Amino acid sequence: MKSLKSSLVCCLAIAPAISHADTIKLLIQEFAPFTHTDVKTGEIQGALTEKIQEILKRAGDSYTISSTSLARGLNSTLNDDNTCLFGFRRTPERENLYKWVGPLVTDNWVLYGRKTDSLLLKNFEDAKPYSIGSYKNAATGMQLSEQGYKIEFSNQDEDNPRLLVNNRLRYWIVSEAHGMVIAQQLGFANDIVRAIKYKSQELNMLCNARMDKQRIELYNKINKELDNDGTMEKITRKYGIK
Repeated sequence: MKSLKSSLVCCLAIAPAISHADTIKLLIQEFAPFTHTDVKTGEIQGALTEKIQEILKRAGDSYTISSTSLARGLNSTLNDDNTCLFGFRRTPERENLYKWVGPLVTDNWVLYGRKTDSLLLKNFEDAKPYSIGSYKNAATGMQLSEQGYKIEFSNQDEDNPRLLVNNRLRYWIVSEAHGMVIAQQLGFANDIVRAIKYKSQELNMLCNARMDKQRIELYNKINKELDNDGTMEKITRKYGIK
């Protein structure tokens, strides 16, 4: 009896505790109206922020959420358990480094030009001879650069409207919705115009590769539910995203 009791104590001591999942660490990049920090309240908001929060709520998972740079966010998600970064493109270079939830939303990417520019682009390839603004570590800018486009990488995307209006760039490649938010904030909204659409891009959440497979599957299941039950349509309408 003593031996059995000792064995039981031993087994209880080494058995893992059964509990809810560890807190998920969510990271965003400042990318209004999809993900952004309210300057007055410090609250992280945005269409994708609300969708991800609803996914985790329905999954029963607790979370923290904070804003960071793209480079730091990618590095943290690569190395830190239970960490996810949203919303980003799913690229071949990133594909096997992370686990994925999405697509969360479709985002239109365009070239913005100066309103005073008389040049009309018939197709996107017509912009190849001209300087195009992007920013460091931006997947779209890097891919276009590899295809022979003259991409000028600034430290941050917020530099590009000023560079465009001041004739330092001919065009600016950016999310249509996000680019207009930046231009409005910096006072350049009336100086720029959409020159041509590049393509529609799907935005996703990428998570640490060690994250539990069943959790990722659950998040993806709930993501589809939000698209099908009208929740995401209400969210995008709230933020003026078409």
